[in-house]
Amino acid sequence: MVQISKFDRLIIKVGGYLSVGIVVRYSFEESMLSIFVEASCNRYVRDECRFCHVYEPLSTHDKGNWHMTPDDARLMVDKIREVAPLKDLAKQEINLTGGEASQNPYIVEIFKIFRKLSTNVRLHTNLDINSEKSKRWERLVEITQLRGRIDITLYPTVWESRQKPLLEKIIQLQNGLIVNLIYESLADLLNQINILTDFFNEQDKNKFSPVLELLGKFHDRLKNITDKNPECREDKFLEGMGELENYVSCPGGFIFAVNAIPSFYVNPEGIRDMTSLPFPKDIYMLECTAVRGVIEIMTILQTGEMTPCCDVGNLKCQPKFGNLLIDSPETLLQKFGESQKLMAAGALKNKKNIDNRQPGQWVEEGIPPYCV
Repeated sequence: MVQISKFDRLIIKVGGYLSVGIVVRYSFEESMLSIFVEASCNRYVRDECRFCHVYEPLSTHDKGNWHMTPDDARLMVDKIREVAPLKDLAKQEINLTGGEASQNPYIVEIFKIFRKLSTNVRLHTNLDINSEKSKRWERLVEITQLRGRIDITLYPTVWESRQKPLLEKIIQLQNGLIVNLIYESLADLLNQINILTDFFNEQDKNKFSPVLELLGKFHDRLKNITDKNPECREDKFLEGMGELENYVSCPGGFIFAVNAIPSFYVNPEGIRDMTSLPFPKDIYMLECTAVRGVIEIMTILQTGEMTPCCDVGNLKCQPKFGNLLIDSPETLLQKFGESQKLMAAGALKNKKNIDNRQPGQWVEEGIPPYCV
């Protein structure tokens, strides 16, 4: 049985307020390489993205470094093959992200290059695209034709005008979909569930009836919570949602999954709050597997810098695991060990600070104060 867990990690890098959050865990393989192929994003000017977790790192890069190039992708592939932990993660899944991955003019070629490492290469997009004539849309279509999969984050402000028409095309082009719902309140989450329900009600009901059943369960439990206690604490939310699968298989093999992820305020310096927007009274702690010597997600920036986390922006984790474009395989493995020790020491101090009612203090190891 799949459960909502306070400590599940966000498995797909997306824009907006978020860093990481409650993810309704599903039984697909979580281990992956999350690779930034593009630093820029067309949604930085949108209200809901004005504190985007990628914006601050973007401001430190020269515009010429915003796009990953095919040559850099080839070098990364060669290095990954020589570093066993990275090679193992790549076999499970490679997620191409950013920024907005479809803005990289070389994304199709880059996709082909990373496909040499893994048959499971996916791309995440905001799908904020104004026309089927857009180069961005044409790139996404070509990737689906190469058997890549496109996943999205739902943005209500552009749903009707931009996302909905193209999502109707996407579910015909591929045999699966993950939708991320980034919510600022429980009412916001319920609204997004309703948007998805209305969408799939307009599709082939024989094919997508399992999706509608799943969304119906999600809706009913969430509606019950919002009716009784719309500003409940996080533990009451988790209790009310109970055990809940967030993926279904449809006739014909189409796999659908939905992730519900609370958003966080991120200040102009790029530092994330200790509490999420929907649960402002609860310190949101993250259990880091790297602290325990296990790397389940490695994020690789287009610059080659690496961190064992799904977020490289507002978490501000200082221990680095090397640079894939610069360091030798031997140096990378050495830095893996050194950084893991730093993270373990910092996590212990964070636990003590929280136990002593001093949350939010940064320790000298540079571990975010909510990572334990």
